[in-house]
Amino acid sequence: MSAEEFHISKQVLDRFCVAGINYLKADVATRGLFSINNEGFAQLAKDAKAAGIKSVFVLSTCNRTEIYGFAESVMQLVHLLLKHCKADEKTFFEYAYLKNGNHALQHLFRVASGLDSQILGDYEILGQIKKSVDLAKAHGVIGPVMDRTLNFVFQASKKIKTDTELSNGTVSVSFAAIELLQAITHINSKKILVIGAGKFGANVCRNLITYFPGVTVTVMNRTDETASALAASCGIHFLGYDKKQEAIRQSDVVIVCTNANEPTILPQHFAEGEEQLILDLSVPANVHPAVKQIKGKRVIDVDEISTEILDKTLARRRAEVPKAEAIIEYYTQEFWQWLKDYRYVLHLKTWKSKLQELDRLQLHTCEFAKDALLKQQTERAQKAVKKLAVNLKTKNDKGCQFINLINDYLQMS
Repeated sequence: MSAEEFHISKQVLDRFCVAGINYLKADVATRGLFSINNEGFAQLAKDAKAAGIKSVFVLSTCNRTEIYGFAESVMQLVHLLLKHCKADEKTFFEYAYLKNGNHALQHLFRVASGLDSQILGDYEILGQIKKSVDLAKAHGVIGPVMDRTLNFVFQASKKIKTDTELSNGTVSVSFAAIELLQAITHINSKKILVIGAGKFGANVCRNLITYFPGVTVTVMNRTDETASALAASCGIHFLGYDKKQEAIRQSDVVIVCTNANEPTILPQHFAEGEEQLILDLSVPANVHPAVKQIKGKRVIDVDEISTEILDKTLARRRAEVPKAEAIIEYYTQEFWQWLKDYRYVLHLKTWKSKLQELDRLQLHTCEFAKDALLKQQTERAQKAVKKLAVNLKTKNDKGCQFINLINDYLQMS
């Protein structure tokens, strides 16, 4: 790409902007002030159209709220966002980041690929971006340049997913427990007790029946009704909380997902000698430290899971970052090439229209032959413009190419 071509393409890309906040500086409560729901975006899209903004979408998740668009300045997007969320301008600028041009483009590439996620390699973000874009398309605020830009971003994200290990391995405590259990011989014949039926306990139960379909799972909770409802929805066993000691002693694996402020699983709940694995997934720990001293009991807490599994997973993912960045660089260059070619599109359409207009002025024939001649003239115009498109991409003397277009067309005539 020549210096002139780069300058013209850069003028287009400089209008691509992003403004937002994320988990790096803003806490959950602050991020919630900037949340935009579907109804809010509908009004935002309407205001964007009124302001002459043809392309805009908002990515609003628990970890970030970002507004992307092609605008005269990034401040246009900031004003749109602030008009439709609960936060004020002062709060926004305390936590915000504003980017435009290639900086904004690289930010979107990194977000879509999981490089900018709170958990490195989190691939769920791509689906969230696509939903946001689909919503924007439904409201008519995704123009052709934005659509093509996103296409390059999505291609890069997919390539990173398939060709690197950036998203491989578990990064959740609930699934880390599954990896630990997979190492147990004959796990499907074991009895597993889950204590705690809240959101986290429910995830654990669902993972158990998904990955170990033959295992016997029992759930209990301090509120029996909650555990009973979870057992019914998952097709597992339920026991009342008053039978906790009996259930613990009859289980091969005990998974604790309670959120009490002090230990609820005590040494007297266990019998010595029996081999048992106890996974304490609670914060703070809900298994009494003395349980580790009982013969045959292996207690693994959240910190140990993080060290043994999660830290290793993240280390492997960090090693994949250079590969991901190389893929992004490749698709960035592909995007720049497309942008260079795209600037000729309007010229080509104009010249095609002019050639067809020229033919219409010269059309003097009977009505019976008019349709056939119109078809021939249209085909000649298409061939001439197609050749012009190729020459514009491959030859430097741009002004001469338009003269050659006329010559080519006249020769075909």
